Amino acid sequence: MEVILILCLILLLGAALFSTVRLASWVLRSKKRTILAGVLVAACVLAIAIDHMFFRHMQLIQSAVYPNLYLVKYPQDSQEALNQAIRDAVTAHLRVNWPNGKKLAYREENAIFFYAYYKAFPFSVFQDEGTAYFLNNEEDLGGLVTEELGMYERYKLADFHHAPCTPNKALRCGELRFFNAQGLVESARLANLPAPENTQ
Repeated sequence: MEVILILCLILLLGAALFSTVRLASWVLRSKKRTILAGVLVAACVLAIAIDHMFFRHMQLIQSAVYPNLYLVKYPQDSQEALNQAIRDAVTAHLRVNWPNGKKLAYREENAIFFYAYYKAFPFSVFQDEGTAYFLNNEEDLGGLVTEELGMYERYKLADFHHAPCTPNKALRCGELRFFNAQGLVESARLANLPAPENTQ
């Protein structure tokens, strides 16, 4: 079955390439069509640039299933700005008495996780769903398709493991670690963060 699907995808790719070459040769035969195509390409490039500059602001989206999981959509290019946004999110998260949500598999309970928002191409047959899957779905650890957060370690941006401070048990202390695709890049100690009494 997989071989048939791969052959179909190769045929579709070949047909798309052939159609593109034919269209390009048809456009280049006429000066008016060439100018029109150039204008359309320029308009598309301008639209993409405007979209990236004005409409793609960084967002931290909390999972509806796992309260201690955040996905960062459109992260800022500045690593310092991204790290500060994550620090602010940790402080804000600890101030709220979240209802008990699901627990991530193979993860500590006293932790907050930050991953880059990633959604797989919708027509992909063999790809995983991406980190976006965990915004509204539980991890699926068995069956034909497996979706577990640990599969996406290259998208991990940060985690914060916390515990009651000593001597003041009402406050939280912990280590905030920042990651890139290669692994741990930086860590910082956060101390005396206010939190509700029954924070897990």
